Amino acid sequence: MTARNLATLRAAPAAAPLAPDASFDPWWWESAAPDAAPRDAALPQRCDVAIVGAGYTGAAAALTLARAGRDVLLLDAEAPGFGASSRNGGMIGSGHRVGLAALSDLYGPERARAILREGLASLEFTAGLIEREGLDCDFRRCGRFRGAWRPADYEAMVREAETLGREIGLETAVVPRAEQHREVATDRYHGGVVYLRHGAVHPAKLHRGLLALARDAGATVVGHTPVTGLAQHGEGFLLTTPRGRVAAGRVVLASNGYTGPATPWFRRRLLPISSYIVATEALPEETVRRLIPGGRMIVETRSRHCYYRASPDGRRILFGARAALRRISPAQAAPRNHRLMAQLFPELANVRVSHSWSGYVCFPRDHMPQIGEHEGIHFALGYSGSGVAMAPYLGHKVALKVLGDRDGATAFDTRPFPPIPFYAGRPWFLPFLDLYYRMRDRVEGSA
Repeated sequence: MTARNLATLRAAPAAAPLAPDASFDPWWWESAAPDAAPRDAALPQRCDVAIVGAGYTGAAAALTLARAGRDVLLLDAEAPGFGASSRNGGMIGSGHRVGLAALSDLYGPERARAILREGLASLEFTAGLIEREGLDCDFRRCGRFRGAWRPADYEAMVREAETLGREIGLETAVVPRAEQHREVATDRYHGGVVYLRHGAVHPAKLHRGLLALARDAGATVVGHTPVTGLAQHGEGFLLTTPRGRVAAGRVVLASNGYTGPATPWFRRRLLPISSYIVATEALPEETVRRLIPGGRMIVETRSRHCYYRASPDGRRILFGARAALRRISPAQAAPRNHRLMAQLFPELANVRVSHSWSGYVCFPRDHMPQIGEHEGIHFALGYSGSGVAMAPYLGHKVALKVLGDRDGATAFDTRPFPPIPFYAGRPWFLPFLDLYYRMRDRVEGSA
């Protein structure tokens, strides 16, 4: 265990259900740590396209551009893969946070259906990329069960599933409460819906595979090099970093929830929210199978946004939730997530946590993905917790836009990208939102 992990462990509350050797790095890093490229890797003076952010979006964009013959530089402020691409729950799906009715009110029924079809297309694109390129990332089409926290949630989900099946061909299966134990061994839900085409991946292995493909195609990947300045320069751009400057013909911003002060226009439009995940100690495989007998990914409708799954080896439960909106340490989050997990599965009350970590989920104001161009800077951002399939897909699409390829068009194009009111990159209002959601939690009975 690192000195940082040990110090955090000692600072944890005494009641925290932490294993003695608990880690505050993602469990995924045990088998696929972030890219270990040398910190002194050569920084080129110029390139055709500079991509800021080396997560799923940036790696996929670099792959498409490099295979098209462009000289690509992929930059990251940390080790490539350090951010949400290796910290998420490893659930791959086709959804957005905004439903058909709300989208229809905003854009009309035809465009609303087109936007939702982009979700389906993103899943098939990323699944196809994994299979076509032979990426070793524990991908499987296991389906995702969404549990209804309240009876009204179940009724609304069933109506929405029926509508989306009819309108866009979404494949679902309705699970009444009397049958939900075949999916998950808890009585806390009132039935649910299975999204049959959704699945599971090892997110860090997926990122590692995408990055290797981009490198093999000829992209230059340089980590530990934050972009501290970005300005138009002649017909291109000049990027300033602590290690020197780079002249780029085009720029793609793919930094999502880790967008820095060098791009203030974007920072005012993106709200990073921490999501917290714990991994249990290794359990008997039969215990994990009993708790999640369908082997599916599990999410739910309550405001806590609990999401959980078996680890790819079938020996642990990985459990994520909104432990807090304000920033807290993984040591503080561990007992909160453990308590939520034990409320669903009382037999895990005495099971300790081996890993606790967090990462940023990135929300635009409308909770919808954003892709486009602003003052010459191409961007793909804002996945609102649904980026495992969407980020590689929009990374590919934004690369096609840079290439001038008509196939880069999406249903998300030309949508407004409004700033978040009274916000310039420091989320001062999160404590108030945290209080609001605590009140909602009490109303929902999700303490």
